[in-house]
Amino acid sequence: MSRTECTIVTLNIFHDLPMYRSLERRCELIAEAIAARRPHVAALQEVLRSTASGDIGAKIRDGVNRLCEAQLYRLDYAVADGAGDGEFSFDEGVALLSRLEADGPAASLKYCAQVEMAAEVAGRRYRLPDDRVAMRRRFRLANGARLDVCVAHLTDRPERIDGVAVRTMQARELAAWAAGGSDSETTVMLAGDFNDVAGSETIACFKRSGFIDLHEAFGSGPGYTNDRDDIDLNAERATHNQRIDYLMMRPPERRDPDVPEVRLFAERPHRESDGTWLWPSGHIGVIATLRL
Repeated sequence: MSRTECTIVTLNIFHDLPMYRSLERRCELIAEAIAARRPHVAALQEVLRSTASGDIGAKIRDGVNRLCEAQLYRLDYAVADGAGDGEFSFDEGVALLSRLEADGPAASLKYCAQVEMAAEVAGRRYRLPDDRVAMRRRFRLANGARLDVCVAHLTDRPERIDGVAVRTMQARELAAWAAGGSDSETTVMLAGDFNDVAGSETIACFKRSGFIDLHEAFGSGPGYTNDRDDIDLNAERATHNQRIDYLMMRPPERRDPDVPEVRLFAERPHRESDGTWLWPSGHIGVIATLRL
């Protein structure tokens, strides 16, 4: 079977709840970046739906399709958590924008391991949303190759259960679910914000399950995607100093991975008409081209 090229991107949108700083404009910039590259699949995290901001995933999809002058992309969304009602209601989760032929419906995983956050107000205890999910969809390429894409956003919290970091427990669940849902002839991609650095136990969980860190294997440079102290969205220059956003691949058995491109995505700020600068997100994305 001859190989077919397929391009995948991952990006944490950074909804910036509850301030939503420049979110509408940043979504336009994200749509422009996606439309410029036209990846086959875009894996998005921190996809917000709220009374105040509307459906962010749908806005990005519609923006990309408008720029492409065609209804190329469809949207799959999996809600992770939410709160509030009326004008204060919101939920957020993960999403896939795709223009490949889908092979079956999307599936989602809500981790057994979750961080339980709460606040006390006027003597009453209120739960704070931090539940996390993953979503998977199978696609079929023109040459018949099968591709499972899993998008995920692991917790950034340091909490532990019985001495084990919740983030590590989520990584174990995700790796088992992603690998267990496919067969040996299917390429499996993990895409997302894993909130941990290369060399951590979180990333080791994926490697032990047969996943390859594409930047580590085929990229160059440090590949920083985030500032541990948060970037200034209006900064002219990057201050990113850690790599926590990943594309990871488990190739089919007896087939060497063929990855001609791995690079950063939406990695520069945009110069606005008033002379100020604006980053599309608090994260830089990762884009990779595969031959499957």
